[in-house]
Parts: sequence; structure tokens; C-alpha cells
Amino acid sequence: MIVQSPLKKKDIRPNLRRVPTDNSKGNIRSMGTRKAANAPNKKLKVPSFKPWKIIVGSLLIGLFGFVYLTNVFQTQQLLEEVQQIESEYNKVRSQYDELKLNYNKMVGPAEIYRKAKSEGFIDGGPADQVITVRE
Repeated sequence: MIVQSPLKKKDIRPNLRRVPTDNSKGNIRSMGTRKAANAPNKKLKVPSFKPWKIIVGSLLIGLFGFVYLTNVFQTQQLLEEVQQIESEYNKVRSQYDELKLNYNKMVGPAEIYRKAKSEGFIDGGPADQVITVRE
């Protein structure tokens, strides 16, 4: 008893290969030898890419390129700002050093001695005297 499944498809495509029916010329035999001869020389199958994959890949590469270039330009702008601030800092630092030098000249010992002499004070000389304390 043969039972046919209701899930089995009945729409089967026909085999479109042409098979020669003339056995007198040996066409069937020659075809079999060709298949056996060509079997070791199989061609490598090149992977085919679908167009939507190529488009999506191109868009992703373009997006990453855009982000990279934006980052490069922002980095260059930031570098210019840092260099400008550094040059301003160097100018202010040199001004500070110059003013500090002038201040040290004004309050230094040589200036104090000169002002004291002009006011009439007497120079006591070096303080090499030993102070003795009586008990």
C-alpha cells in the first residue's frame, strides 16, 4: 500500500537537460567520459556579492571616512588653538619674569644700601663680630 503525504509538493520543475536518445553514435558513452575527465578540473566558485551589500558597504565606508576626516580637521583646529594659547602664555611669562626682575632690583640689598646711604645712615660693615653672652 502506497501512502502519499499531503505535505509533498506536486509542482516539480521538469528536467530541462537534453539527454540524447540515439545510442548508435555513442553519445551517451562520450558524455560519461567527459564528465569523468572534467571532474578533477573543477573551477573555483567566486563568491558573488549582491548589489545591496555593495551599496551598504560603500555607505559604511563613506560614513567612516567622513567621521575620520571630521576628526582630523577638529584635531588640527584644536592644535592651532593650543599653539595660540601657548604663544600667549610665553608672552605673559616673559612679562612676568621681566617685572619680577625689576621688583627684585628694587627691593634687593644693593638698592636698600644705596637708599640708606642717601638717607644718612652709616654702613656698619660686615657682621663678623662674635656676640658673647654673659651668664
